[in-house]
Amino acid sequence: MVRLGVIGCGGMARAHMKYFSTIPGLKFAAAADSFAENVKLVCEQNAGVSGTPGVKGFDDGLKLINSGEVDAILICTPHYFHPDLSIAGFKAGLHVLTEKPVAVTALAAEEVNAEHAKHKGLVYAAMFQMRDAPLWKRLKHMITSGQLGELKRISWIVTNWFRTQAYYDAGSWRATWKGEGGGVLLNQCPHNLDLLCWLMGPPATVHAQVHLGKHHHIEVEDDVTAYLQWANGATGTFITSTGDSPGTDRLEITGDRGKAIVEGKRITFVHTYESVSNFCATSDEAFGQPLADTITIDVKGDDPGHRAVTANFIEAILKPGTPLICPGEDATHELELGNAMLMSGLIKQPVSLPMDRPAYDRLLKDLIAKSTFQKGAVRKAKVDLEKSFH
Repeated sequence: MVRLGVIGCGGMARAHMKYFSTIPGLKFAAAADSFAENVKLVCEQNAGVSGTPGVKGFDDGLKLINSGEVDAILICTPHYFHPDLSIAGFKAGLHVLTEKPVAVTALAAEEVNAEHAKHKGLVYAAMFQMRDAPLWKRLKHMITSGQLGELKRISWIVTNWFRTQAYYDAGSWRATWKGEGGGVLLNQCPHNLDLLCWLMGPPATVHAQVHLGKHHHIEVEDDVTAYLQWANGATGTFITSTGDSPGTDRLEITGDRGKAIVEGKRITFVHTYESVSNFCATSDEAFGQPLADTITIDVKGDDPGHRAVTANFIEAILKPGTPLICPGEDATHELELGNAMLMSGLIKQPVSLPMDRPAYDRLLKDLIAKSTFQKGAVRKAKVDLEKSFH
């Protein structure tokens, strides 16, 4: 049995708590939050029955970590707290599962990885549940099995993250360098960036156009267009925004044996009969095209969601050697890609990966130090913004 403690008891954490009782080997033992009402609510909702102890509450994450009440922690706090809590967890001998992003900067994520390396027996995982969704597993298989051939190009337009000014005005910390450390790349797009790196591998260079507060009164990025290049010569574009409505979510991956297009839960696969590069070099037809079949793949099966990652985390603790859906170290790739896009846009130069992580850390600290941005009066939103945080 794994005694799990949750640090941060907002909407995302409470969504996780709803499925805890369905995971074999998990005992929800403790919860911590700096807001007493949040802890009280969680403890009341998870009170013991028939005399059995319920969830123990703490007003500070470090107190929970050092309490001896838990074997593992799930971190659901604001981004900036993730690295310190992860490191403290490892030092206390605890397994760590953290919500995305694992940090605000790749440098901070690197420090977590270094600490984890000192504790090889501890499990470290990140909440990137989309890797386990049937659609993305199918696309990953198409790539790794060679059905697409050598990858040549990727194009992802993901602009279905529309947010109103009321969303940003609902919290003084939201969409500020000091409070969040970034905008659409850090808050809305981690899953997309993680999938991009998981499917294609991290690119070698990034050159981005980044717009700060283009569509909203905020100081961070809300509109990004990035050009990517991989070591094998493959290229790509990644476009995202919180200012487009209606938005688009369309991914195209082109290889030497065809193209996969992803929209909704459908993959359209145009599969060529032969290598495109070989046809291009050997065909006698000036305007010829390689023959191809178009296959529509309606991917079946429900997305297992967050529960799958948590269950996998618990299983990996109970059965050492169990492969993780997303090892914590893997999560550094998407974070670094987002950092690189933002840095490239701000310094107006291409950025190579692995990037100069200390330089980006200094850049972010400088943005915080020099910020004179003033938010308007905080609005009372008519929706539960804790639950709509992503």
